[in-house]
Amino acid sequence: MSKTYTPEEIAKARFKRLTYVRFGGVVVAMVGAAIAADKVALPHWLGLLLIVIGLFDVLVFPRMLVRRWKKEAK
Repeated sequence: MSKTYTPEEIAKARFKRLTYVRFGGVVVAMVGAAIAADKVALPHWLGLLLIVIGLFDVLVFPRMLVRRWKKEAK
């Protein structure tokens, strides 16, 4: 028995997912900034890498998800 979802339920689920992805990216970037600022005893390069990954999660990945969802709708 598979449940069919209304368009409103799908939109809410996608909005939640986008919010979680963006929030996770911000958290990763903040941890990277703390490492890069020597607040956490880890290598400096790791902090910079985490900042880049966090920025990707905030700026690029949500757009990729939206494009994928638009392709599925066709």
